[in-house]
Amino acid sequence: MRKPISFKTNNKKALALACTLGCATLASPFTHAETEYQFGGFIKFDAIFSQYSDTQRAGNVGDDFLVPSTIAVGDGSREGDMVFDSNAKFSRINFKTTTDTEAGGLVTFIEMDFNGGNDERLTNQASNGLRHAFLAWNKADGSSVTAGQTWSTFFNVGALPEAVDFVGPTSGTIFVRQPQVRYTMPMAGGKVMLAAENPSSGFNDDRGGATANSNNIDDNTMPDVIGRFDASAGSLSYSAALMLRQIAYNDGTDDESEMGYAVSFSGKYAMGNGDDLKFMLSSGALGRYIALNAFRDGGIEADGSIDLNNVTGGFVAYKHMWSPQMRSTVSYAFADADNSDAITSDITKSINNMYVNLMYSPTKKLTFGGEYILAERETESGVSGDLSRIQFTSKLSF
Repeated sequence: MRKPISFKTNNKKALALACTLGCATLASPFTHAETEYQFGGFIKFDAIFSQYSDTQRAGNVGDDFLVPSTIAVGDGSREGDMVFDSNAKFSRINFKTTTDTEAGGLVTFIEMDFNGGNDERLTNQASNGLRHAFLAWNKADGSSVTAGQTWSTFFNVGALPEAVDFVGPTSGTIFVRQPQVRYTMPMAGGKVMLAAENPSSGFNDDRGGATANSNNIDDNTMPDVIGRFDASAGSLSYSAALMLRQIAYNDGTDDESEMGYAVSFSGKYAMGNGDDLKFMLSSGALGRYIALNAFRDGGIEADGSIDLNNVTGGFVAYKHMWSPQMRSTVSYAFADADNSDAITSDITKSINNMYVNLMYSPTKKLTFGGEYILAERETESGVSGDLSRIQFTSKLSF
């Protein structure tokens, strides 16, 4: 198996040239340390056939991957034809440096994909976006410090099952990347992580004004604070996380905030034949953290005070190995909101989705796959809609 493209150098002229080309630079006394540079990523092509029960097509980001909040609801009278879309915008590229020093290992990592704007009428050009950009200091005692943008500490990435869709169990999974500072230390046969992460609040405000149906309000005076414990017991690896959030807004008239709490438990049970069972269950003031922002943090009362929503969601996924090269995953995911009584508009009450796929990898770096997805959204009034999708993918990692 071919390793990622890499090279090592302790030549000061070579390091200076690398810095000129945009690589990370290390200040004295580490300038003489040996540094390894790695390039990686993959090319991914998706072909998607979608049918919505209550509209011809979404005509938005939901055309490219499952976004539960974009599923139209109604009485089924506007069911459209199945439509076809394709893209390669989920391809990505990354660059990593690793440096061994007397103070420990130093790592930098930056990654982008092309899941941005798109115009099918001309060149299908998609804009690039920053996925990860962080530095890490890994000390000899097993502890580490990470600073930059990466997966939220509240999200156990290892519990996410394989899918053709960009996410997979979207309706029930935590899925957030954001700027943060994280400290990790070994403890009791596992590890503990403590993090301060970028905050953001969102509301349904039926009074109108600046906060009405807002996805993103940055009026917080404290970061989202997250603690997490990862451990294993036999074939079971698991993660338990607790989050404390300030949920706040200031519309020029009212300046309000509430403290929200949420918990998440997730893991993987590995079986001797290569099969595995992955799961996640989360509850609390989850807001944007779950289901790609399908729910807001709360509603605004008539007096301007905040009434928080409570969301519970999760998923279970089973992977079966048909052969060393072929496998399938079947998954069910859900989320249900106890929405604020202050919200009178007909907002999302519950979402769910299931999928089953077949993946074939003739070699570890190359994968072909097909997947059937069925997703549903229901509002507070009981009106619902669904999406049926067949998706195929080709992916080559490098």
